[in-house]
Amino acid sequence: MNNFEPVKFTPLAVPRIWGGHRLKSWFGTETEEPIGEYWLISSHPNGTSVVEEGPLRGKTLNDLVREYPEAYLGSSPQPRFPLLIKLIEAAQDLSVQVHPDDEYARKTESDFGKTEAWYVLDCPEDGRVIYGHRFSSRQEYLQAVEKKRVKEYLEYAPIAPGKLVFVPSRTLHALLSGTTVLEVQQTSDVTYRVYDWDRVDKQGRQRELHIDKAADVLRYGPQPDPFPERAEFSAEGGLRGSRLVSCPYFTIDRWNLASGRHSFNLGRQNNPDILIATKGEGTLHWPGGEMPLSRGDAAIVPATLSGYDVSCTVEMELIRTFY
Repeated sequence: MNNFEPVKFTPLAVPRIWGGHRLKSWFGTETEEPIGEYWLISSHPNGTSVVEEGPLRGKTLNDLVREYPEAYLGSSPQPRFPLLIKLIEAAQDLSVQVHPDDEYARKTESDFGKTEAWYVLDCPEDGRVIYGHRFSSRQEYLQAVEKKRVKEYLEYAPIAPGKLVFVPSRTLHALLSGTTVLEVQQTSDVTYRVYDWDRVDKQGRQRELHIDKAADVLRYGPQPDPFPERAEFSAEGGLRGSRLVSCPYFTIDRWNLASGRHSFNLGRQNNPDILIATKGEGTLHWPGGEMPLSRGDAAIVPATLSGYDVSCTVEMELIRTFY
């Protein structure tokens, strides 16, 4: 295969005890179960994306990476596709949790660590997330767990639609009820729960906590800043953008497209772009083809394309991430 094309994937709906029902209308999901996550792009064995349409229909993302690495992987920090893209709907508070860094995860879980970022799509008017803590040491944390006083040490950060929250590995965090986000993260599925609001499932069982592993990886002392400084940029033809965050694992840009056709170069030459439509709808164009993009769609643009266009007839918001 010589003519590599952008690909879209079938979203994977993941039921969660804290999930909701609002995003089901985006994807035509028919189930009574609350859906907490839609995995839009994933190469993780716990949920692997499958191409939805086109000449590569039915192939998994892992197939593409293995068969055409120059197009769909490029230079990657992982041997698999290194980013996992999700939509998360929190109808209830998520567990208070922490993710390990690469070193700990590779040694302990045979997986990678997880640094992530949330782009807030919706939240209550006074929305906030749990971000960071006031434990001064491992000992103080374990004492708080033993005395059931974890909640007293939690820190909060305010959020609003359009804000990006950067969550490096080893940062204690939780999304709270009424919040919907687009999450960009390292490809990993390692989570250590610290506190789960004393919730029980239908069988009356509490979910497992990971107190000791969390104690190993928690960042004590000064906590990171949840809100990176963003850089604004614009181009001719009504194209406005913001660089929301750039870190060793990913860069995230937000593009606001006025009606018309707009040209893009790859975020990093010889690596693929990932495009996620968050508002409006449009069409992705490349030499020899095109693909519709509507709210909730995620596409990988292969590294073998030097550039591409996106057109729309109404204003469109597009998140672009790359590594």
